[in-house]
Amino acid sequence: MNIDCTNLPSPCYVVDERLLEKNLQLLHSVEQRTGCSILLALKGFAMHAVFPLVGKYLKGITASSLFEARLGYEKMG
Repeated sequence: MNIDCTNLPSPCYVVDERLLEKNLQLLHSVEQRTGCSILLALKGFAMHAVFPLVGKYLKGITASSLFEARLGYEKMG
């Protein structure tokens, strides 16, 4: 997929949701096969727009404050 970057605002972040979902499916399969829990670290990935997608595959988040915990609870479902 080619993205015309000339029409994007600057600065901005661009995420390929298909690749993100593919990676989330892999992480979910690791959880299922091993019984472990994989958590999203908000400090490393705080792109709120894709939290509903992430919430379909991962068990939860790591949070260093009540506000972060609330954000994860509300956005990831």
